[in-house]
Amino acid sequence: MKRLLLTATACLALGTATIANNIQVSNASVNGQNAALDYSMVNFNVSWENSWRTSTNESNYDGAWVFVKFRKKNAFAWQHATINYGTGGAATASGHTEPSGSTVRTPADGKGVWIYRNANGSGNVNFTGAQLRWNYGVDGVADNDSVEIRVFAVEMVYIPQGNFVLGSGGTETNRFRRGDKDTCFAVTSEGTITVGITAANLSSSNSTSLGTGTIPAAFPKGYNAFWVMKYEISQQQYADFLNSIDNASATTRNPSGAIYTGTHPNIVPTQPEQGAGSLSVVDVMALLDWSAIRPMTEFEYEKACRGANQTPIPNEYPWGNTTLVNVASPTDQGLSTETWATGNCNFSNATPMRCGAVATATSNRQQSGATFYGVMEMGGNISELMVNATTAGRTYTGTHGNGNLDNTASHDVISWPNLSSQIGMRGAAYNTGNFYSYQLMTSDRYDYVSTTYGSRQPSYGGRGVRTAE
Repeated sequence: MKRLLLTATACLALGTATIANNIQVSNASVNGQNAALDYSMVNFNVSWENSWRTSTNESNYDGAWVFVKFRKKNAFAWQHATINYGTGGAATASGHTEPSGSTVRTPADGKGVWIYRNANGSGNVNFTGAQLRWNYGVDGVADNDSVEIRVFAVEMVYIPQGNFVLGSGGTETNRFRRGDKDTCFAVTSEGTITVGITAANLSSSNSTSLGTGTIPAAFPKGYNAFWVMKYEISQQQYADFLNSIDNASATTRNPSGAIYTGTHPNIVPTQPEQGAGSLSVVDVMALLDWSAIRPMTEFEYEKACRGANQTPIPNEYPWGNTTLVNVASPTDQGLSTETWATGNCNFSNATPMRCGAVATATSNRQQSGATFYGVMEMGGNISELMVNATTAGRTYTGTHGNGNLDNTASHDVISWPNLSSQIGMRGAAYNTGNFYSYQLMTSDRYDYVSTTYGSRQPSYGGRGVRTAE
C-alpha cells in the first residue's frame, strides 16, 4: 500500500506568538493515514494565557482559530488544508479528537477549527492531544506524496447572538441614529434595514455618510454570533504570513522599511509584539483571506465594543465609559514584557504598543481598555479596518477567506471590498493625538471612508472576524 510521507515543520503560532497573548502551538505531527479515504490526522497541542468562559454577564468565551497549511516537497508556497466537517461541526462526527476540557468545532467550509473551553472557568489553558482529520485527497495530495505541514492558531473572542444598538445618543461624528430623532437605533435581526427618516429606519447625523436605500440582509449586521480576533494583527503575525507565501507575493505584501528585516522565508519583525501598522487595506485583507477569516463591518465593530442588550453612555469609548487616559511610563518597551504604568489607551504616542500591554491579571474593563466582551485595543494603538454601511459597502456579504491569494498577492474573494468607498477605519490609533481623541469613541464614524485603499499608512492595520457556526 502506498503511504503519504508527511513531516511536521516547526509550527508557528499565528497571533502575537510568544508575546502578548502567548499563544503556542507545539508537538505537531501527522499519523493515522487512511489511504482508502485519503485522510490523515494532524496532531498538536495549543495553549494561551488569560482564557475565560462565563455564563453570566457577558455570557461568552475566548478560543483559538486553528488552521493548517501544507506544501509538497520542492514546492515553495504553503496551501490551505481542508479539515473534515461532520454533522453540526461536532468533533466526534468530524473524526477529530478533543483535548480534555475543550470543545473543537469545525465550520462547514473545513478551513480550520475553533477550540475553546467546554465549561466555565478562567486562567491559562493548555489543550494537549488535539487531533484533526485532514482530508488531504480533497487538496490534491496523493497517497505517496511527501508533504510538510504547519499549524497556525490565533486567539479569538466569541460574540454571542443578540440585540444591540448603533449610536450612543451622543455627539459623535457621522454617528448612526434613529431615522426620526437623534437617539440609538436598535438592531434586532440580520434582516434588511431601511435607511430613512421614520422611527423604524436607520439614519446618520450626516446623511452623506450612510446614503439612502436599504442595507441587504446579507450584509453582516452583528446580530448573529461571530468570532473576532482578541488582539490586533501583530508584527509577528504579519511576518508569519509573509514567510508562508511565495517569495514574489511576500515581496509585494512586505512593507519593509525599518519594520521587517531579513529575506524570505526568514523575514523578521523588529518589534514582533507590537500592533502591525504601516499596512494598506490590501495587505490586511490578503492576510485575512490567507487565514480563512474575513473583514469586520462597522455594525459588528459597535456590537463587539458595546455588547448585546446594553444601554450606551453618550460618547462612550470601547471600554464602556468616557474615561480616557493616554498610556505613559512604559517598562521594557519593545520587549515581550512591555507594560505601561498609567493609562488605558495608546492614542498620543510615537509608536504602537505591545498587543494587550495594558491588561493585567487584576485589571478591570476600564483599566485594560477592553470591550464588553473582552476584545483588546478596539480604541487606539492601530486603526481598525471596517467594511462601511454606505451604498458602496453594502455589496459585502460576509464570505470568508478561502486560504488563497490571487496572482497579485491580493485577496481573491470576489464579494470583498476593492474600492476606497467601501472601507473605513474605526477606533483611531496611537498617533491620533489629544485634539482628535473623539475619533476613539465607539460610535464615531469620522473615517467612515478610507481615501488610501492601496497605500500604506503608519496607523493602518486591524483584525478579522469569522461568522460563528
